[in-house]
Amino acid sequence: MKTKILSLMLLLSVFIFSYDYKELLVGDTKGNIYVQDNIYEVRPLASMTKVMTILLTLDKVNAKEISLDDNVTISYTASKVPYGVKMNEGETFTVEELLKATAIRSSNNAAYALAEYVSHGDVYSFVDNMNERARSMGLDSLRYCTPHGLPPGDTGTCMDQGSAYDIYKLAMTAIQYPEYMKIADKSSDYIKDGTIQLKATNNLLGKVEGVDGLKTGYHRAAGSNIVLTAERDGLRMIAVVMGSEKSKNRDTIGADEINSFFSTYKKSKIVDSSKAVATIKISNKDYNLYPSEDVEEIININNFDDSKIEYKFNVVKTIPRKIKNGEVLGDYTAVYEGNEYTGKLQYKESDKISISK
Repeated sequence: MKTKILSLMLLLSVFIFSYDYKELLVGDTKGNIYVQDNIYEVRPLASMTKVMTILLTLDKVNAKEISLDDNVTISYTASKVPYGVKMNEGETFTVEELLKATAIRSSNNAAYALAEYVSHGDVYSFVDNMNERARSMGLDSLRYCTPHGLPPGDTGTCMDQGSAYDIYKLAMTAIQYPEYMKIADKSSDYIKDGTIQLKATNNLLGKVEGVDGLKTGYHRAAGSNIVLTAERDGLRMIAVVMGSEKSKNRDTIGADEINSFFSTYKKSKIVDSSKAVATIKISNKDYNLYPSEDVEEIININNFDDSKIEYKFNVVKTIPRKIKNGEVLGDYTAVYEGNEYTGKLQYKESDKISISK
């Protein structure tokens, strides 16, 4: 009897763990979503708010309006923002050091100091710019109230909030910032000449293959949030977990989803330029026609069947008397599972005719 009770309790704990989230999304960098559960619910973002703060700061750096080497003097207000690396009023940090503290350690005072510096002291204006940027990207669920994501009890303002779907779309933009990715993949770093160590809040860095970002978040109202990105064999994915009761469960769910994605999907050639797909006959001689370039797509390795790829051809009507290697002689449309891929057909010299079907 005791054994049965223990087994039941174990099964129940596994069930509860498996669903310890309010929102879950797994997608690629092209906007294709593979796993989704309640992804449009608007929930507190917590420190995932800082993704937009980092992007706006890097926009100013890329526009050469500020520099990563600029020294930022910590204001009294910034020094009093809770939960972060210790920063005293009047102390100076470079923009790069503040970005590292924000991205790696999720330091709230560092994010606030960046907002102050970028907006020349007008943090309200910076937050307005965060919201304007979200609207310009079509991320209508995102509402920013602070540059760091602390709840109203700490700030006296509204709650930073948004959906897993819009955080996913924001992450698709964030991964295009090499400066951000260079910082986000560090499990540990140092600032202030090595006197301050930053330990990452993203516990999957260095533990799950390919993980190199992106941002965690937590406070009581939000629960444990995380937006992850990972790359293996040239394929990058993004996962968003929001509202877990425990950060440990959030991390495990994130790791499981990443491993599941890469064990199921990979980049594969839908169109292979090394394989002839058609021939034309000129003066009783067959000429191979090849796609001019490869076309790669993300496919499910468990059910991909290249024999189901169908080709439609449009070959030029007037054939030159002498065909040169690499000469374009038409175009094609390849159809697989309802998706169409188009390109040019070209001649390649070959002694043997071999048609890919």
